[in-house]
Amino acid sequence: MKIFLILIFSFNVIFAEEIYASFNVEASRQSKLAIESIGIVSQIPITIGQKVKKGDLLIALDQTSEKIALENAKNSYNLALAQYENTKSKMKKINSVQDVIDKQSYEDMKTQFNIASLNLTKAKINIDYYKNILEKKELRAPYDAIVSNKFIQIGEGVGGVAQPLVEIFSYPQSKLILSFDEKYKDKVKIGDEFIYKLDQSNNQIKGKISLIYPSIEVKTRKIYAEVEASGLTPGLFGEGKIITKD
Repeated sequence: MKIFLILIFSFNVIFAEEIYASFNVEASRQSKLAIESIGIVSQIPITIGQKVKKGDLLIALDQTSEKIALENAKNSYNLALAQYENTKSKMKKINSVQDVIDKQSYEDMKTQFNIASLNLTKAKINIDYYKNILEKKELRAPYDAIVSNKFIQIGEGVGGVAQPLVEIFSYPQSKLILSFDEKYKDKVKIGDEFIYKLDQSNNQIKGKISLIYPSIEVKTRKIYAEVEASGLTPGLFGEGKIITKD
């Protein structure tokens, strides 16, 4: 059995091939972010180079009017709720004596209850509406990232989605952009192991090819591929070897 396993290992080693590849580190995602609303910038709690988590506040527009409107909507909801509970109680009582009261009185009470129910639903919708408006006055990080640029200052106006406000790139998620000779285009496959080291570093790191670009670069006659990585700063570079499976 041991001899059999050794033979299998030797067979795999013989038919595996090491292919040289150089690479650059890029962010997995890079975005110029805009905000859906218009208004005046009131907060920018971030600085260039700062790491942010998904959901962190990046920029906020003035929300004074919207907050007042939300409070009014909440007050209207409380009034509608009180009216609903009152008519609900009356409806419950009139249901118990429905057989001994005139039909018109019953129908009038039922109509009042339905109106109270609709008013309560409307009040709930208004609260959600103003909450949504408030959310649109804030720009939050769509993923874990580093702030790479800001294009606006506190007190300046924002005109909508056509105006980029902040630029970010993903962190710690990053990727290696590999380049290797076109003659290996049929040998390198998704899932092949890539063993590499960064420039001026002797530490070896392992990854797997997650994407192979479908075309060959005309000028360099190179093929490009991607390897997912983490914690690497965009702009770094290095070299390594792709270990093909056959």
